[in-house]
Amino acid sequence: MTIDELKKNCEDEFKNIDIILQHMRSVYDKSKQEHTIAEQASIATFIINIYGGIEKVLKQMLVYDKLDIKDSPGWHETLLKKAGEIGILPPDLFQTLSNYLAFRNYFIYNYIFNIEWDDIRSLADAVDETAARLRREVDEYIQTI
Repeated sequence: MTIDELKKNCEDEFKNIDIILQHMRSVYDKSKQEHTIAEQASIATFIINIYGGIEKVLKQMLVYDKLDIKDSPGWHETLLKKAGEIGILPPDLFQTLSNYLAFRNYFIYNYIFNIEWDDIRSLADAVDETAARLRREVDEYIQTI
């Protein structure tokens, strides 16, 4: 993979993330105290979709750096750790993304009505800035390659 291919792959994924963010905004109203169970499920799914896009960006970065992550039970955690180790993710962003990964894992194995709305809300409130921050960190990292 060339640097231009890496840039294009990352930009394409960030465009996809932006599309999902836009759709999430059509469902999630920060001013509302409560959302229906259907809205909560939709918002949670959008969050997980966005996190999946973030993983795709990080995976492309690691493939470019010849640090391909093998598909294994713990590859999601390994991906974040490696991205932190090589300097793509500063410690605070690593922790933030770890929270999204933990939510993803929790969501997959639970019924939506067993997930606290406040847990979904806190991630939904921060997801725009988290995606924007990751984009800045990726752009900065690419400049050093």
